[in-house]
Amino acid sequence: MQQDDVRDLLNRYLDGKCSDDEKAVLESWYLKYEVEDLPEIPQRIRDEHLNAVWESLPIHHSKKKVHALWPYISAAAILLIVLSAGLYFYGRQNNTEQQYTKNQIIPGGNKAILTLSDGRKISLTEASNGEIAEQSGIKILKTADGQLIYTAVNTTGDNRVSFNTIETPKGGQYQVMLPDSTKVWLNASSSLKFPASFSNLKERRVEMRGEAYFEVKHNEHKPFRVIAGNQQVEVLGTHFNIMSYREEGEIRTTLLEGAVKLSSNRQLAVLKPGQQGFISNGSEKYTIDYVDVSAVTAWKDGLFYFDNTDLRSLMGQISRWYDVEVVFQPGVNEDKFSGKIERSSDLATVLKVLEVGGVHFKVDGRKLIVQP
Repeated sequence: MQQDDVRDLLNRYLDGKCSDDEKAVLESWYLKYEVEDLPEIPQRIRDEHLNAVWESLPIHHSKKKVHALWPYISAAAILLIVLSAGLYFYGRQNNTEQQYTKNQIIPGGNKAILTLSDGRKISLTEASNGEIAEQSGIKILKTADGQLIYTAVNTTGDNRVSFNTIETPKGGQYQVMLPDSTKVWLNASSSLKFPASFSNLKERRVEMRGEAYFEVKHNEHKPFRVIAGNQQVEVLGTHFNIMSYREEGEIRTTLLEGAVKLSSNRQLAVLKPGQQGFISNGSEKYTIDYVDVSAVTAWKDGLFYFDNTDLRSLMGQISRWYDVEVVFQPGVNEDKFSGKIERSSDLATVLKVLEVGGVHFKVDGRKLIVQP
């Protein structure tokens, strides 16, 4: 990029005349090189403009370096502009293009296995749309948009409790409407065990692992309880998200609407909307903080939303969604990242975006090696 091009881009940014794509290029360039020298850009231009640019940025650094990942436009569009402008943020020629092309890995989708109370397993990935089973007076329907709907057709007769389990693999997600009209979204590598009918029960109790978002149907006479690891969440009717992946070593419960009571190992906590209750394995008490709930639940809306997210947690999300094994080599920086990337992007696109943020990879089949 020539000096005049840089000066023109800076001026148009400050005047509010840049396109979204041009803003992304400039913001990402500044975040990467704010403390480094670019010999092709005179110091005078940097002094005159960059402080003003910094004050305009939608995302700022924390005390630990945070890389912005262009939160408002598609990764592919940004990448095209960055490369065509000749901005090589990571200080070396990108020699991984060929390996990404050879090892194209597509994003996850609506994939799950439903296990009925009699042991039958139904692949929801392969099953035709429409009614797929009926049990305990409940009709089970699969819809074209990745939902499983339980509908009561007969509430009399057998009083035995029948349990169903829905499991998503790595690279899978699914939505379930339970018999009480409660809606549950399951993220990748997650499961939900629930009664096929709540009609003869005093409470609505389900068990989960992994990550799930709940919109619980209000019923003051039948509390809704979620068992996740050694934690229990009790609600009457509310919207909340639980993340309890075993490999994360923690349980995070985030409340969007209503109120929930958390209990774990005799520890109790009550959340208000906008709060997250956090407890790690072996911890003696909950930590409660206000969080950006849109970042926590972005996965169900088709986005990776990184909000000051450390690299290992970020790569955990990548691993589960693209069904890849992630290996860290010694010496990898523990930087944090902020920004949005569409989960519909293929893995190569996501990795290119992260490389612009300073992370380097080697792809070996379905093994993703993070390099210093």
